[in-house]
Amino acid sequence: MTAAEQHARNILGIQPARMQVADWLRESAVSLTRHPGRSLLTTIGTILGAAAFVATLGIGTTIGEQVSNSFDVRRATEVRVSAVDKNDGAADWHGQPRLDRLRALNGVKAAGARVTLGERPLRRTLSSEPSAVQVIGVDAGALSVISPHITIGRTFDSFHESRKTPVVLLPKSVAQNLGITRPGTAVFIGDRGFSVLGIFDDVIRRPETLLAVVVPASTTSTLTTSSDNPEFDVLVATQPGSAQLIGEQAALALLPEAFRRLKVVAPPDPREFRREVEGNVQRLSLSLSLVALIVGAVSIANATTASVASRTAEIGLRRAIGARSIHIFAQLTGESTALGLFGGVIGVAVGLTTVSILSLVLRWSPVIDLRVAAIAALASATFGMAAGLIPAAKATRIQPVAALQQ
Repeated sequence: MTAAEQHARNILGIQPARMQVADWLRESAVSLTRHPGRSLLTTIGTILGAAAFVATLGIGTTIGEQVSNSFDVRRATEVRVSAVDKNDGAADWHGQPRLDRLRALNGVKAAGARVTLGERPLRRTLSSEPSAVQVIGVDAGALSVISPHITIGRTFDSFHESRKTPVVLLPKSVAQNLGITRPGTAVFIGDRGFSVLGIFDDVIRRPETLLAVVVPASTTSTLTTSSDNPEFDVLVATQPGSAQLIGEQAALALLPEAFRRLKVVAPPDPREFRREVEGNVQRLSLSLSLVALIVGAVSIANATTASVASRTAEIGLRRAIGARSIHIFAQLTGESTALGLFGGVIGVAVGLTTVSILSLVLRWSPVIDLRVAAIAALASATFGMAAGLIPAAKATRIQPVAALQQ
């Protein structure tokens, strides 16, 4: 405004038009609610973007947590001790007094001895055709470390171990090949009869057990010949985070007088693996979410541009009765910001619901960061405001006379 125009306004007593915040909010609300269907359709892109942002980050974090937990349970809580020289297998470094000392270590959940024999002929009857299957002998502690999932029957315990009871646990695949569907059935390992105590289909640790028959460790002496060279080792299940410490102490606990004769295999620290898994999943999820938010912003920009074109006469009339360019600009950017915020809030609710339902169906523990929800809503509002800047700037250049002539 020139100095002459300002002087003329002062003489005539004309005050410049002003828009209060309440007026701005009221005008924006009236404009948006005038066509609710159009406003809702405009926000669909933002709703989908915010929902995708929250859902993908929530699901990604939840999946990362599940993968990390599975790693902790199946690998990072297991320690295996064996002899450096297999000829030491006959030594009593894995006897019960030494195992009791190992079990007393802080962080040990279970520990026990395992004997791995070579393949033995397994058959349903002495007259049937045998199949070669590896035989593994374990005591009650090692069986607890392996933790087979029993589908039929039960596992053996320290009673069977102490009495050298001829019982056997069969993997489901082996039981199906033999046609065994219930416990109590007799099978023969070589020419020795065993009673099937249970059938299992999965294990928590030592997956090689799924291809072998499992017997009490004390009964392996009846299956061993002079030409055999059985392999002895000790399996240890630890509390999460204790595997590294137990790996350093296990050999000393079992054979303090000659601990260098033992080899200890402990898992690597899972924290780096955990961070790597979660980081990769979150980066991928964030990229997809940002693409969805950009799509929502483009939707709002197109709708705002179309709105400016259809409201040219209205904008010209407002300019003619005193509205300034800044008022037009503020109203249009306010409308696009409100659309973005509205879509973001609804999208956040949809995303949180999606994560919760998916976790419930898969029986996972949902991991939801409420800060992500707040960021999604604010990001949607920001994208909405940015989408309205160019259309609003174009609207400020509409001349009142030209607009009223349309």
